[in-house]
Order: sequence, then C-alpha cells, then structure tokens
Amino acid sequence: MPHEIERILAAAAQRTWLIDEAKADEIVNLLALRASNSAGDWGGEDNEPLYAAEPVAGRRGPVHVLRLEGTVFPRGGMMTRMSGGASLEQFGKAFDAAAQDQNAQAIVIGIDSPGGVVDLVAETAEKIYGARRADRPIIAVADTLAASAAYWLASAADEIVVTPSGSVGSIGVYGMHDDLSEALKKQGITRTLIKSGPRKAEGAVGPLDEAALKHRQAGADYTYDMFVKAVSRNRGVPVATVRADPEKSETHFGGGRAYQARDAIRLGMADRIDTFEATLARAAKGGRPRRASTARARLALL
Repeated sequence: MPHEIERILAAAAQRTWLIDEAKADEIVNLLALRASNSAGDWGGEDNEPLYAAEPVAGRRGPVHVLRLEGTVFPRGGMMTRMSGGASLEQFGKAFDAAAQDQNAQAIVIGIDSPGGVVDLVAETAEKIYGARRADRPIIAVADTLAASAAYWLASAADEIVVTPSGSVGSIGVYGMHDDLSEALKKQGITRTLIKSGPRKAEGAVGPLDEAALKHRQAGADYTYDMFVKAVSRNRGVPVATVRADPEKSETHFGGGRAYQARDAIRLGMADRIDTFEATLARAAKGGRPRRASTARARLALL
C-alpha cells in the first residue's frame, strides 16, 4: 500500500487542480503520512461515499437530496476512499436520476468540498445548468464549503445558499511542480529517463525549462478561462467581475479567495444565508429561489 500512495503523490504533482491551496497541502500531508504507515488502513470498498439520500416529500412532489462532500475526483477509486473524496462520475449518475424525475419539486445539493481535480468538473457543471427548469429549482447549499471546483458546480444551480459559518469562492487554478533531482541525489539515486518525443516527460525529475513552464501555464490559463466564463454566465455577472483583483476593484468575485457567507452575498457570489435543513424545508414547501441582487438589497438594510 505505501508504494501505491507514493505513486499517487507523484501523479498529483503533475495534475491541474481546482482546489483551495490549504486543503491541497492537507491532502498531500495525509497521503504522505499514510505512505509511511505500513498498515495503510484506507477503508476498502465499503468506504464508498453516498451521493443521494431519501427524497423528502414536498407539496407537489419529491424533493431530491444530493450530497457532494470531500475533494472531487473524476472517478471513484482508492484515492477517493483514502482522502474522503467524491467521484463526479458517481455524483453525476445520482444527479441524472434526480433530474429525470418529472414529478420532482426541487433538487437540493449539499456541498462540503474544497474543490479537486479539474477532470469532469466542466461537464458536471453543464449537466446541472442544463437541468434547470422554471418549475423545479436546483439549490446548491455550501454546507459549509464550496470552493474552487465545488463553487463552479454550485454556480450552475438556480440558487446558492451558504450556511452561517460557510464559505464560497476560490475561483482559480492551482498546480505545482517538484524538482526532485536534488532529493534523489541525496538519497544516492541517479534516475535515467528513457523516452521518445522531444517534449515527453519534461520536468519529470529536474526543473522545468521556460518552454515547459509556458506550456503548463497555458493549460492553467485555458482551464481558468473556462471557469471564469462559466461562473459569469451562471451567476449573470460580467466576466470582468469574476476576473477582478479584490485589491484593485470593489466589484469582484474574490480573485481566487474564498469568502464567508455575509461577504459572499454582498459580492453576489451567493444568494442566501441559511442552514441546509432550513433550505430543504423551504424547498419542500415550494419556496422559490432568490438571486443575489435581492439578497444584497436585503443585506444592505441590516
């Protein structure tokens, strides 16, 4: 098991992440700790998360209750079970089942996630956005965190609710590269790469040259551009607002920072402060979504 975790850690350094940086460090440290523990208790197949709870009875039909908790990955497996993560593939299946129920009164998605790997995030968000119907609201609840990839997903809903102690945002792309050459040298290891292709395995052991860094930056910029445009459309705000630096503009969406409930509503990043339970009860009674413009007006009176 330790060698499998080490392989995952190496792979993680090569991926593009939509994740809160502090959580990324926490995950890496957790996996490193487990790599040093030969017991390697990772929960096994029985530790798979559940994405759908029993529907709640509403006035006009069932209210479907979904959960997305932990670091998001495209598919399930050892990584999701070890890190308490979530599979977007499995969540997507649960969402499809809820969205296909023509009698559904509402869909409420409880989210507690720092974000995760970029793969399937855009596709899952489009699935949520495409399922919007005037007679069946989709409500995302940051209970208590919807950051980065998780915020991208939440923004696709009709309404974003934040719990009183919750936070949303962290709109940005995160990546890293470890130059392992000196570490291997200290261990007395000389690694020889056998490869074909002029740019294959660039930076696999040593530093990134200018061209390799430029290529990786282009990939991060591409994902960030998709992220920004999706949030702009989903939340009905200009692209410039989503891109803005909070240190240079009063109108912004955090510039990569996450914000707590009150500030998130003031900025238009969320629509309402409430608990998950209260939101579910409101959906069951047939309450309608509230957009941020109304929420900001109410907040200004407090």
